Amino acid sequence: MKNIECHYKDGSLVFCTTNSYTYATAHKILDVFNFLGLVSRIRLKSGQSFNVVGRLPVNYDPFIPDQGKWNDVVSQLVETKQALEKEVCSI
Repeated sequence: MKNIECHYKDGSLVFCTTNSYTYATAHKILDVFNFLGLVSRIRLKSGQSFNVVGRLPVNYDPFIPDQGKWNDVVSQLVETKQALEKEVCSI
């Protein structure tokens, strides 16, 4: 199941939960995001449903072609997303 989605925006990889959670569960997920080095917050979706969004700054400028740097960013994305998926599934 896909619990985390990710995209690149303004010099950061942005990770977000795909499902909504109670505040207590979202707070546990927030702790995981923070532990993995993401600058994160809980966001109200609707009523009593929340999701978690985290940014991971990367040293990459998409306007300067550098395949090696892009490969590093993709590797970091894959590793972080896999770790988040594993931890969110266990909560």
